[in-house]
Amino acid sequence: TERACALSHIASWMGVEQSLSPVVNAGEVDGYEQKVIRMFKISGFARGPALLHKNTDMEPAPVCVVLEDDAVLADRFAERLSSLLEELPRDFHFCSLGYSRPKTAPIVDFSSQLGIPSCLWYLTGYVLSLEGARHLIQSLPVTGPVDSWMGMKMCSNWDNVYGHWIGVGKHARAMSKLPSRKDLSKIMKFRAFAALVPLCEQKVGKAGGDAGVRVNWRDRDTDIAYSG
Repeated sequence: TERACALSHIASWMGVEQSLSPVVNAGEVDGYEQKVIRMFKISGFARGPALLHKNTDMEPAPVCVVLEDDAVLADRFAERLSSLLEELPRDFHFCSLGYSRPKTAPIVDFSSQLGIPSCLWYLTGYVLSLEGARHLIQSLPVTGPVDSWMGMKMCSNWDNVYGHWIGVGKHARAMSKLPSRKDLSKIMKFRAFAALVPLCEQKVGKAGGDAGVRVNWRDRDTDIAYSG
């Protein structure tokens, strides 16, 4: 059910917060043991330049990858993820690895491997930072399907003149170049990114078509663009 799906993602966000938080109970483990424990829980480090000027001197941020149980990973997933993390701003919140999107919700190119989405659906796979997990937890409760709720948070970043210039709700491709980093830092309350070439997709079944022809159900959704 949608409620069970939302609860599973919320539990993942709480797990990410616990795993990436540097705070431990005094006397339980020493600093070295804590570091070793955390290294087994993280999926890498976001090493790209920070988006916000105040975070210029920020260290690379440890991240966790969250995958749904039906996610199908792309070839060379670990290698491609590592390459993507080199570009992902270290003060990011969320980065989608597998998704769908409304065709009139353009993704604006940010770097060679990353884009900034105006709205996404599906939470097939994503990367989350400590600050990202905290941001989502502080934004609770989830209203409606969790992926739609997440998509609306992305969309709210573009509820301004920049969204109008880019063509949110009107065009499939961005009609304007990316705003400056200074402007992005002002409008992106939810610092969400997406892999321009998805690293995973959702396992798809087949549905019966006319005259016994087996048709992919996604082919019927002509107003949606899928990652797989």
